[in-house]
Amino acid sequence: MKIPQRKLYSGLFGGLLAFAIGSSPAIAGKKPPKPKPGSDRTITLIHLSDVHGHIIPHDEDFLESGDRENSGGVARLATGIKQIREDVGEDNSLLFMVGDATHGGAEVLFTLGNAIMPAFNALRIDGFVMGNWDFAYGNRTTRNRYVDAQKGTIQMSGNNQTTLSSTIPACDGTAPPSECVVIAANYDTVANNVYNFNERSTGAARKPNLTPENRVFRPWVIKEANGVKVGFVGITSTRLPVQNPLFNLSFRFTKGFNELPQDIADARAAGAEIIVLATELGFSDNVQIAQEIPDIDVLLSGDTHEALPDPILVTRKDGGQTIIVESGEDSYLGRLDLTIIDGGKIKDFAFTLMEITDEVPEDTSDFYVPGGIKNLLEASVKEFYSGPDFKCHTFGPGGFPFGKGHTLCTPLDEIAGYTEVILERRDVIGDYMNNFIGDATLALGMSTGASISFDDSFAISNGFRFDIPVFGAGTPLASGGVSDGTITVGELYNFMPFTPAVSLVEFTGGLLRGRYEGFLEGVFDPHPFRHRGGWWMGFSDNMRFVLDLESAPTSVPLQTLGGRILSMELNGREVDPSETITVVSCYPNGEGVDRQCRTSGGRNMRFPCGAFNPDVNTPSVVGLCEPLNNANIVDPTRRPAVLQVAPDDFWVPAQVLREYLKTNVITEAANGPPRKNTFMVPYNGCPDNPPAVDQNCDGVPDSSFGEVQPVFGAGPSWLGRGDTGATVTTVSDD
Repeated sequence: MKIPQRKLYSGLFGGLLAFAIGSSPAIAGKKPPKPKPGSDRTITLIHLSDVHGHIIPHDEDFLESGDRENSGGVARLATGIKQIREDVGEDNSLLFMVGDATHGGAEVLFTLGNAIMPAFNALRIDGFVMGNWDFAYGNRTTRNRYVDAQKGTIQMSGNNQTTLSSTIPACDGTAPPSECVVIAANYDTVANNVYNFNERSTGAARKPNLTPENRVFRPWVIKEANGVKVGFVGITSTRLPVQNPLFNLSFRFTKGFNELPQDIADARAAGAEIIVLATELGFSDNVQIAQEIPDIDVLLSGDTHEALPDPILVTRKDGGQTIIVESGEDSYLGRLDLTIIDGGKIKDFAFTLMEITDEVPEDTSDFYVPGGIKNLLEASVKEFYSGPDFKCHTFGPGGFPFGKGHTLCTPLDEIAGYTEVILERRDVIGDYMNNFIGDATLALGMSTGASISFDDSFAISNGFRFDIPVFGAGTPLASGGVSDGTITVGELYNFMPFTPAVSLVEFTGGLLRGRYEGFLEGVFDPHPFRHRGGWWMGFSDNMRFVLDLESAPTSVPLQTLGGRILSMELNGREVDPSETITVVSCYPNGEGVDRQCRTSGGRNMRFPCGAFNPDVNTPSVVGLCEPLNNANIVDPTRRPAVLQVAPDDFWVPAQVLREYLKTNVITEAANGPPRKNTFMVPYNGCPDNPPAVDQNCDGVPDSSFGEVQPVFGAGPSWLGRGDTGATVTTVSDD
């Protein structure tokens, strides 16, 4: 069947022009006619963005097709890719994957991404840029999977071998890479901003070597479609150093901005007619890069997971233009058709954001592999689902010896609980999902017997934005019927697909307020290159904030960085800067014991501990444990380089949510409204004469291009990057 295509947008650089999709005479399996000198050539770029390990179909609330179950997933994506290639001819198209790919669900977490790699290797991907979470399995996985000269050559660490041992029995903690290793990518991985680093260096030698010869990946490759040579240039995430030190051991990252002009020039000199830049920097950064860096024809944006139905056209003051597209996660597929004239100029273009709904069949053809991608994936994940092949799996976090870690012994399709509201994360300020996570985390902290109360403790959720939704009971479905509101174990691991240890840490109120101002800076800074992520955090029910985004950072003079927080209340009273507050949140394994997720400078770290009981009718018995180690956690000159800090029976976020659902249903009354923890002060002029930036008077700048995180931030424009003289417009058929 033909996949419903959301909308068709066409553009001519310098004006609009109609363009016929699929007009090429070439068909899949046949070579297109060789272009004659002076003739136009049409190529199609397929944009696969932030798949996040979503192997199987799931709920999705589509922009056009509405709320649908059993949508997305790699086998349906494969059908979409196949359809495009059959429409235009495979030799006329290029498939580029950008952003988090092998991380984001239990099946990939407990196999270090191996469960999804056979499908990726079958798709015939032409180029890839890693996302920040693709580095999360550690440098040995990264190098064995993606670095050409090192694929399959580096011995996996003991904790890595723990994770692989359930699917590769030879992994015994000391197995060589010939017997125990991750599956290597058979496609090109590029990034111009990752450099090798010797962690054992000292003093001045710790200054990173940023020479081109020291780069980990090739910065660009050239691919050809319909006689057009395409330079594919990559920039991966710069967020690794603040996520977890174990993610970037042996690597150092730059923004890629300074390197980019020379990389583009080098690709051009090697024969590239057009330049396609793909980055994991996020939509805001990418819009700014397109304004400042010339000679980029197309920019494939990743990281922020924006599903943008319209392409963005940036016209610089020199007259050069860049097309920007961002194509969501695995429920969407971007198709960009380009007509190229002699000299490598784009004459016109058309973009389609394809929705991979439940009506798109999962691939069972022989187009990629005999029997299809669906059968290939079912073989990869059958051990995670109910049936005779199910088995337990253990993930070994950094610092844990072989055989130790977080074990999952419940099928992913088992029901964990119920919700009456839609659980999704598609708001930069707050949502039911993060409210649920915050409340569940505080409940676990209270159950440990620690001397804490609603007056002196609260919990946070990292505030992760996007990922798959789960429909509440009674949600009308576009395909007919209503949702039953069930939440499966697998969906909880999609919400929280990692294994930090839940912890209790004491902070002063003033330190917390300063840290939280910094997070708001990372979301709403008018300077896009200072954006870090794209989300405010979630909190337990006893926290309240009042934020002003319009006047910051001048609205609260001399108080704290940014000044966006007007009020910060704990259980109905203003937080005193000098008081001690216990925060229940996650601890990234490998960090110092002063740090929780997103916050450092604490003391007295303790961990909820005790065996999790998977029986939905039986509460778990939870205690409180001290750190196993509390100093010199990471030392590359030592073996082991990383020490275990959390106890063996630590709790991970997915277990926290499962425990909460044993006695709670997610409801509007208990977990709503979405922004229940954060009140936004509307912009001046609201409600009678709202300014253009806040027409709905909710205190958050309105979307400029359909994005969720305001691309230009919030607050005084003079704090921004400065006027580039470029114009940024949406190309639509309206």
